Order: sequence, then structure tokens, then C-alpha cells
Amino acid sequence: MIEEKAMYSVLDQRTRQLIENLPELVKNFEYRKGPDLYFYRKTMALRRKKPLIELLADESDRYLELIYATLVSWDMNSRGAKIKYFDKFKVSILKNKRSLLHLSSYTLDNLSDKEFGEARRVCEKTYSNMHVMVSRGRLVSNSKTMHFIIPDLVMPMDRQNTLKFFFGNTGESRSRFLTVLDRSYQIAKIIDLGQFLDEEWNLSITKVIDNAIISHMSPKYNISAKQ
Repeated sequence: MIEEKAMYSVLDQRTRQLIENLPELVKNFEYRKGPDLYFYRKTMALRRKKPLIELLADESDRYLELIYATLVSWDMNSRGAKIKYFDKFKVSILKNKRSLLHLSSYTLDNLSDKEFGEARRVCEKTYSNMHVMVSRGRLVSNSKTMHFIIPDLVMPMDRQNTLKFFFGNTGESRSRFLTVLDRSYQIAKIIDLGQFLDEEWNLSITKVIDNAIISHMSPKYNISAKQ
């Protein structure tokens, strides 16, 4: 019980710190501008252009292929990570089609606590049923994949920034995925994240939170830290 209280105390402290510093962190955020940004912008542009039900039913697989390419450009097929061959990747997403379509109606900063509870429940189910990697571990791959499909609800997460920021280590688990989801909802209720949207890396309110964390954790992506 003491360890659990200590854990939540740290989470509360880190969340408050992020809320207080987020505007400055986002302002000073300067990230890579290569294939990772190119494919992310393409993916998000298509996601915003058409209804999700139409994108997932498209026989050309254009949208799913863009998600696949973006994941690869975001290092999900390197440094020990190995993504499934596209056909199996597609199956893993489409078997969660009903849940993803349900979640696409939710926007993190426009939910009541009751609505967020429902969205959280379906996110947990989707997380458990989705496995797009050959390599072990689901938090990073699933959160990024879900972000590309439901960008207004789930933020992309990684080990070196997200997990180290909130938990102090890089261990993945479903409970940690849900904890980050909880904390992002808390942040979205307090800060008007829409004011930071742009045409580069801040393409959704959840990515704004992610970018603030990266800006805090990685000085090379923070302009003020490099001066």
C-alpha cells in the first residue's frame, strides 16, 4: 500500500510538472524533419479527410499502408523491434475494427468523466486484442498504431520519453498504457491543447502532450536546452 501511494505521488508530481511547463515545452520543441514527419503528415491528412469506416474498408489499403510506413519510419522495425508482415499487420487492426470505430467518436478534451470511463474500457479491450509486432511488447507499438487511427484520444508512447517520464523506467504493460491515458485525459481537461496545433508535429491534441514530454526528456529536441 505504501509503495502504491508513493507511485501515485510521483505520478501526480510529474503530471503537475507537465501541466505547468507544457506551453514552454511545446514552444521550444524542435524535432526531426525527415521520413518520420513526412509519413506522419500524410497519415494524419488522410485520417482527417475521410470517415474512419471508409478508410478501413478501402480495398486499396492506402490508409493502412501509410500507417505501416509511418510505424517503420518511427523506428518500429529497427533496434530490436520487428513489425509483422503487412498482411498480418492488417488482420490485427481489422479484427479491432468495431472497437476502433466506436472510439473514433471520442475526443480527449471533450469528454465527461463517464464518457472517458467508457472510452478507457474500450481502449483496454483494443489494446489487449491488438498485436502488430513480431517482437515482444505492445505498449509502444499499440499506442502508436492506435494514435494514427484515433489521434484525438490516444497519444503515441515510447520507452525513453513517455515511460521514463511517468515511471522512471522503460517497462511496458497494459496498466501503464492505461495510466498514461488517464494522465493525458487529466491534462486535456486543464489545458486548452488546441491552441498549440500546427501543420508539423502538433497535428493532434494528444501529440501535443507527447511532444511536450519529448521536449522535457530529450534536450536535443528542445531549443532552449541547446542554447
